[in-house]
Amino acid sequence: MSNPVIRIIEEASLNAWPARQQLVDGGWLIRFNDGYTRRANSVNPIHPSESGEWELLKRVAKWERFYGERGRPAIFKITPLVQPLHLDTFLAERGYRYEAPTGVRIRTLAEALTPPASLPDGHAVVESTLSDVWLESYTAFSATPPETLAPMRAILDNIAPACCYVTQWVGGVPVASGLGVLEGALFGLYDIVTSPAQRGKGYGVHLLHTLLAWAREQGASHAYLAVMDDNAPALRLYDKWGFVEVYKYWYRVRE
Repeated sequence: MSNPVIRIIEEASLNAWPARQQLVDGGWLIRFNDGYTRRANSVNPIHPSESGEWELLKRVAKWERFYGERGRPAIFKITPLVQPLHLDTFLAERGYRYEAPTGVRIRTLAEALTPPASLPDGHAVVESTLSDVWLESYTAFSATPPETLAPMRAILDNIAPACCYVTQWVGGVPVASGLGVLEGALFGLYDIVTSPAQRGKGYGVHLLHTLLAWAREQGASHAYLAVMDDNAPALRLYDKWGFVEVYKYWYRVRE
């Protein structure tokens, strides 16, 4: 996939997941959100920057100090946009470990979606703003540690583009939840999770259909998502829904 398209997706994902603090440094976006998620607590090289060894060493050391002063390890997100190109090798030689390889997938929303079979006693609740019910369901399903609840809520409360929070209910009980963020014609999927006690029953399919149908109604032309390489159930679900991997990214994390 061409770098301009990758840049559009990466920039949309940054807008969809805002950090509490952000700084720009010569084409690198530095983000901090009290340690909650790598995405919001990492250096994101998204535009060309100086590649001299001495300049690179100074800049990396600068942001190592930045995160160290906040009690966090320095993390760099490595995508096809990274310049200088040898940044990944430079970080590996500096002792940074390779972590969380992830595939970014997209699919068109041009054609009408085929709805899944109806759920007995099931319905979806669609909300445009974060609610306590959605948050409680998501944190329970994902086993979110209590200490990360405040920084997570701060991210969700500060998403600027249009949001679609969906909770799937069956028999009066929430069984799955997910978030979609719409920016222009691009719809990003986040926080898709099913209750551990309810997995393997097709509830994720219904949740995904609701999110994508909402996006089509709002005029979205494409949907994108990021899924870690070791998440086999999610990979199977997204394969069924026609999401095609277009590029990879991973993180380098300082020991």
